[in-house]
Amino acid sequence: MAENWQKSAKSYRGVKYGSPSLEWTSGLDHRLNLVKKRVDFKGKKVLDIGCGVGMFLRQFKGLDAEVYGVDVDEEKIKIAHERFKNVQVAPAENLPFRRDTFDIVWLHEVIEHVEDDEKTISEAFRVLKPGGKVVIFAPNKLWPFETHGVFWADKYRFGNIPLVTYFPKAIYEQMTPHVRNYYRKDIFNLIKGVSYRKVHYQGVFPGFDKLASKIPIFGWLIQKFFRILEKTYLNRLGLSHFLVLEKV
Repeated sequence: MAENWQKSAKSYRGVKYGSPSLEWTSGLDHRLNLVKKRVDFKGKKVLDIGCGVGMFLRQFKGLDAEVYGVDVDEEKIKIAHERFKNVQVAPAENLPFRRDTFDIVWLHEVIEHVEDDEKTISEAFRVLKPGGKVVIFAPNKLWPFETHGVFWADKYRFGNIPLVTYFPKAIYEQMTPHVRNYYRKDIFNLIKGVSYRKVHYQGVFPGFDKLASKIPIFGWLIQKFFRILEKTYLNRLGLSHFLVLEKV
């Protein structure tokens, strides 16, 4: 269903590679705080794969880390380069760095967009030092909304589309040729080929930032409710998988 969009490379590229946030939200802040409980950034060399305009790079630099970033979007890298010198255009499957270079490799909502997600994970571990950490956030197929939009009747439909993730695989893949969603087992299947120790795994729910800005009290209550839910087994139904893995 995406054939017509693929004819317009610029349009399809924007859909396929996503649009990282251009502002720092409470939801992103929550995710970073979850990571900081398990990963020390101070004085560490950090690579952000799919860095976009550098939203997370700015946070890492504020934590006294040495920051590097790659992205396939030249326009976003130009923007990021105005603030960070160590950013460049490069695919996640072929990183321009030597083996055992970084202390932390960051993959925030990236592997669902790349050409080869398994090769991307392999590359992340290749450039990671032994004892270093890979941090992954990736969409959860158990969440009842497709947040990347869908293709239908040769048109791209933007927005949170309900129940599409529950469709049979053949139908789902036709409607979402631009993105992937993962069951928990799918994520761990991707890392079978690398040597790692699992530091942490859980699901995380949305930040509901737009709701909180429109209806502050109700939005705040929803945020609090789902933060509590994250501390239970039901977090596995969350919007995204969150993993911290150590290279061994």
